Amino acid sequence: MDDIILYQFNSITLTNLLKPQYILSQSITQGNLQRGSDEPGLDFSAAIDTLEFCKKHNLKMRGHTLVWHTQTPLWFFKEKYNANNKYVTKEVMEFRMESYIRQVMQFIQYYYPGIVDVWDVVNEAVEIDEGKYDINSTWKTRTKYGNNEPNPWYDTMGQDYVITAFRIARKYAMPGVKLVYNDYNTFMSEKAKAIYTLLEILKKEDLIDGIGLQSYLGPSWPNRTGYSDAIKKFSALNLEIQITELTISINTEVEEEDMLIQQADQYKEVFNIYLNLYHTGINIGSVTVFGLQDGFRFYESDSTKTRLWDHDLIKKKAYYSILEVLKTYYNKYNNV
Repeated sequence: MDDIILYQFNSITLTNLLKPQYILSQSITQGNLQRGSDEPGLDFSAAIDTLEFCKKHNLKMRGHTLVWHTQTPLWFFKEKYNANNKYVTKEVMEFRMESYIRQVMQFIQYYYPGIVDVWDVVNEAVEIDEGKYDINSTWKTRTKYGNNEPNPWYDTMGQDYVITAFRIARKYAMPGVKLVYNDYNTFMSEKAKAIYTLLEILKKEDLIDGIGLQSYLGPSWPNRTGYSDAIKKFSALNLEIQITELTISINTEVEEEDMLIQQADQYKEVFNIYLNLYHTGINIGSVTVFGLQDGFRFYESDSTKTRLWDHDLIKKKAYYSILEVLKTYYNKYNNV
């Protein structure tokens, strides 16, 4: 698998291991408290092997993610870093947020300079489902998620948490490191409008460089014209467009061979959209596919068939359909 990654890709993203849940250490934090320090304690051991791999092979990594309402331990938001206590004040939470972002960025920039070239600073902070967003927010700040679970960032800092996170990230990011807001269903008109409003606010302070458009697509959903139009809409902000978490689900009602052919056609269709828009001047800077291999061998229950390689790491029709699009556009614009 390493050979595939190094030959086929120029950047990777850790699904989980750079999220706060895997970096924040309650035991180290409690030790800090005993020594009179309120700084949260961090442990990067879960991500070290991949960071070392990237450093050895000069492979870029997407930093995913600094601030998210889920996969951040509840104790991080509570008094004395104890999940059974009350939420801390807004001022205390701002201190903790800054300490966390500063420590993460400084660690990676010192030990792995140039490896993480983009950060998803805040993930999925806009919500349009009734009862799950701040009705007084111009960009529908998420207050709840899932089965009405609270957003602890909102509960401690209010809607300011998103802007504050970007201010902190800009403060500590090395020159050239891109700061991105990442979200899903960005092609839905109401959500797109809210996200656009948020991005305008961030752009006024020069806090953001791009938007990550998560692309969990179905065989026919969303409508591809609407998907393309959403990319055009966000490009009007003159921010870099980054396609993130691209995966196209399968039609399980047909025979497997037909399913693979249809899937290949769908990947071909969306890559034609990306390259056509790119060559009309829209700044699409990257495309990140979600996952590499169907039925990833370390998870016996994984029956996913949305990837570009099959369970045996054999290239699927979808892989070749993307390659065909890339070759077509390369030949067209290089007079081959």
